[in-house]
This record gives sequence, structure tokens and C-alpha cells, in this order.
Amino acid sequence: MNIRSMRPIHQDRSPKGFMPLGKFNLAVTDDITIQDCSIVKAPDGRVFLYGPGREGNALSCSPGARKAIIELALAALGMEPNDRRAA
Repeated sequence: MNIRSMRPIHQDRSPKGFMPLGKFNLAVTDDITIQDCSIVKAPDGRVFLYGPGREGNALSCSPGARKAIIELALAALGMEPNDRRAA
């Protein structure tokens, strides 16, 4: 599993304090890629993973897989995963 095509998002926080960090394609295997996933930092410092689609409910994964994907995505952005809590 790896991150492909990481695209940092430079955008102000939402009115509720959420800040988009980046969009990316997640290569699950050499044959399977999930396009346009995103990570968002919450006001409390947690980082959330969203699948493709406006509603963000096109991706379902276990808490362990979600944490691993968030850590890979943060590393692709040049951020330290240990500096924040993964949701």
C-alpha cells in the first residue's frame, strides 16, 4: 500500500475549524488504486481520512488500516505522523 500523486491543499480552515491537508491516490496493490482520498486536520489536532466523493463515504477500512494510511499520507506531505493523533 502506498500514496501516489499527493496534492497538498493550501486552504483556510473551515468555519468549524477543520483544515484540509491534502488529496491523494491510494495504491492498495499494484492492481487496485483508490483515487481522490483526502486527509483533514480537525480543530483538536486529530487527522481524518476521507474516501473519494463529496460525501466521503466511498471508503471503509479498519481503524488500523486507517491509521496506517493517514501516517503514509502525512509522510508524503513531509509531516511527522508522531506529531498528531490519527482519528
